[in-house]
Amino acid sequence: MKKLLTKKTLIATTVVSLALSVGSIAYSATTQKKITALQDYAISIEVGGKEVDLELDGSTLYPIKYEGRTYVPARIVADALGADVQWDANRQVVVITPEGQTPPVIDNSKPSTPPASTSGNKGTFADPVKFGTAFTYTDLVNYKPGEYDTSSADYTVTLKKVTPIPVSDYEDYRIDTTDLDPDVEYVRVLVDLKVKNVTMKAGSEGTGYAYLANFTPQIWGAQALNDYYVIGGWDSGFAGSMDEKIDAVLPDFPKVTPSTKGASFEVSGEWLLPVIKGQENYLVLSRQDTTLDYEDTKIFFKLK
Repeated sequence: MKKLLTKKTLIATTVVSLALSVGSIAYSATTQKKITALQDYAISIEVGGKEVDLELDGSTLYPIKYEGRTYVPARIVADALGADVQWDANRQVVVITPEGQTPPVIDNSKPSTPPASTSGNKGTFADPVKFGTAFTYTDLVNYKPGEYDTSSADYTVTLKKVTPIPVSDYEDYRIDTTDLDPDVEYVRVLVDLKVKNVTMKAGSEGTGYAYLANFTPQIWGAQALNDYYVIGGWDSGFAGSMDEKIDAVLPDFPKVTPSTKGASFEVSGEWLLPVIKGQENYLVLSRQDTTLDYEDTKIFFKLK
């Protein structure tokens, strides 16, 4: 387990879209890269011997130089070639249709996210899920659809009990006792978990299936009200763990394939979580949806 105890720092990042001008793009922390590039006003574009107008939506989209290469806006060049350009936000794909072919119909509406089912809270840091109440959300594994397998599942999470772990018991939970952080302690969190509507789509580079037991919430760590946080947490390797309980309710290791309909299971088990000593902490889960900004992937649960 990797731990990080640090003061939260907000960093403003400017992202330059080198070759795209096709609509709004939501960047995630796992796919974006901060770069330094130069717009070159001296570069023009010609298609069929005619200079291309670089004006689009009231702005001039000059070509950009980056690491020895020149990047041009996809929409302007495609329009000059008679092609159609669309932005598929859900798949994070620029779709270019050559002249003479029919463009596909693309729905850029965001997948609906079920609200908190009983708590009434948003699950944000400012409005965390109340302890002991259920919260439902949809998790999407949607990195490079078509190339990699993609999947979705609805999770309903209810925290039932939080139990501190004595230092004398740390080794029973695989906690490294050789370099203990004096500001961190560990707790067991008993969780009721409902997993519903599990689906998957096969990609060209994927396996074409997934194990139902692997559809579980992703633990990010814990964050305290004083803005300190600790990254980590696990759900296996100790008696009563969530992983152990899932194995008990899914002993035959069922698979989810593109033809699977309505796969689901319910289980109660424990997560192990590092927390900040002497502070009120929130359990933080991380959604995997790549269409969300990084901060929007976090879901905060009160631990008391």
